[in-house]
Formats: sequence, C-alpha cells, structure tokens
Amino acid sequence: MKKKSNRNIVITGATGDIAQSLIKLLTQDQLFLLSRSLPRPNLPAHIDILINNSGFGIFEELTNLSESQIDEMFKINTTDLIKLTRVLHPDKIVNIASISGKIPTAKSSVYAASKAAVIAFSDAIRMEGKEVLTVNTGPVFTKFHANNGDYLKKVGKHAISSEFVAEKIVKNLDSKRRELNLPFSMALAAKARALSPKLFDKVSKKFFDYK
Repeated sequence: MKKKSNRNIVITGATGDIAQSLIKLLTQDQLFLLSRSLPRPNLPAHIDILINNSGFGIFEELTNLSESQIDEMFKINTTDLIKLTRVLHPDKIVNIASISGKIPTAKSSVYAASKAAVIAFSDAIRMEGKEVLTVNTGPVFTKFHANNGDYLKKVGKHAISSEFVAEKIVKNLDSKRRELNLPFSMALAAKARALSPKLFDKVSKKFFDYK
C-alpha cells in the first residue's frame, strides 16, 4: 500500500520518546504536537490522524498510592484521551495503550486498569464506525521508566526500543489493522492469558512481577 503524505496528524505526549521517534519518521506530514510542556498549537479543522501517546504510571501496591496519583493516572491515560478523541473527531485514531491492559501485574493495578479502559474504549468506538489502531506495548526503553531503572534490566530481551514501536505504527497508519501487540513474545503471552488466566497468573508470576 502506498504511503499517504501531507496528512494532518496530532500527536499527544509529544516530548516522549515514542512521539519523538514518530516525528522523525513522519517528515512528509503536517504534525501538531500536544504536551503539557509545550504551547498548544492552533489545530486545523480537519484531523486525518490522532495519535494518543500520552501516558503516566506509578508502579506501587494499591495501598501505597494516593488518591491524587490514582486520579492523575486515569486522567492522563484514559479521560484526557477520550475527551480529545471526541473533540477532534479524526479520520483515524491510534491509541497507544499497554500490554498491561491485557496482562496486569502486581504494583500496576491502577496503571493496568487505566490502559485496559483504553483498549475497551478503542474496541467500542471501532464498533461505532471509527477506524482505530490500538498499540499495546510491553516494556519500552524510554524515560517513562526513569524512576524504575532496574525494571528494564530485569525484563531483558522483552524490552523494545521507541524506534521499533514508531516504525510499526507508521507502517500501519494506512492499513486496516485493528491492533498491534509488541513485542511478539508479549503478544503470545497475552493470548495465553486470555485462554487460561488463572493458570497463566500462577505460572508467570516470577517472569512478570518485576516492578
């Protein structure tokens, strides 16, 4: 399929590593970057693609999280995403969720719940006629884990680069694909858990409980 160009593309979480990798690849498009640390640009009336990339996570046991931390995770990961999608009404939506929405782990209860909500939201608006690509990533080498440096070391080969994620997204911007689960090993794990969640949780705890 021939790659389209000169599209109006909005990217949230624009200072993040995945967003920066996307920016380097989308040189033939008109990009509008949204971030809490950047001035809000004037957006065009028509948006071809909205890439919901903003994300925030605190990995602690539930009892160690404050109400404000819980609210902030859902606001950034879920509520803001839903509201912006409704307001901009783009032709295509790319929602960057997380494999945590399919494989929740200890110390990720609220984060996983917020990302599971993004997956469910994506599926629901797809049934309303929206074209949606949901991207569920496993651990990615980004500053998202800046406060949890040992985590990426523990997950080892299962961690992927922001460049890899961006390349996969760009490759599928003009496709009808519904979902990307990255990396392949995590995609297989998600399928295994869907088939037998109780057994999967018991067997895999030592492999996924790294946070």
